Amino acid sequence: MLSSVRIGENAKNILRDISQQEKSSMQAVLEKAIENYRRQYLLKQTNSAYAKLRNNPTAWEEEINKQSRWEATR
Repeated sequence: MLSSVRIGENAKNILRDISQQEKSSMQAVLEKAIENYRRQYLLKQTNSAYAKLRNNPTAWEEEINKQSRWEATR
């Protein structure tokens, strides 16, 4: 399913330039960029969650114990 999204002129120019350099469609470049952003966002959220967990000694110890139990199942 295709959708239309408005982007600024500068973003459109960058998208066009990259697509020409990669010999790929602007749609393919945009999809790749969105997937990369999704992965970065996921890692940022995961790192933030682990930082909060580490700041709680009781919760962190529980997490380490849980991970140890998982490692023992290999």
